[in-house]
Amino acid sequence: MHFRPAKIEDLSVIISWIPDAAECRRWAGPAVRFPLTPASLSQDIIFSPDNSYGLKEKRNLVGFGQLIHKSEQRLHAARIIVAPPLRGRGFGRKLCRSLINRAAELEYPRISLNVYKDNSTAIQLYRSLGFRALERLKKDTLSDDICYMEKRLSSPLNFIR
Repeated sequence: MHFRPAKIEDLSVIISWIPDAAECRRWAGPAVRFPLTPASLSQDIIFSPDNSYGLKEKRNLVGFGQLIHKSEQRLHAARIIVAPPLRGRGFGRKLCRSLINRAAELEYPRISLNVYKDNSTAIQLYRSLGFRALERLKKDTLSDDICYMEKRLSSPLNFIR
């Protein structure tokens, strides 16, 4: 597997993984328009190779995620997705570990994410990687069915394997 900055052409692959407006909203939030096009998705998620990452196995994109700058102290992992037919095979774990390691390389002391409270599989994964649920930020306007999680990063040299 290879973790690398995402390419604009990856967006077409990701779009094929999102079958309807409900799944789009669960994955990307209310700011992303559906139906998706590469141009609208790029604009709506503020796509950049500096904040978007792909996980490839052989020649195929198998996962995608973003790291959004929230403060000098925190990057936020967002829009984490694995190709639907490949879920449950460890690609999500590899993708999340890679995002955590990238945040550590960039010397951020914390990484956060949001996850739907009913997504027990994702919550279990995030907990196993050291994330813990915290009280949501007061300025947060997300719905009550979202869980805010955060992980402290001890050192850029202490990567998760």
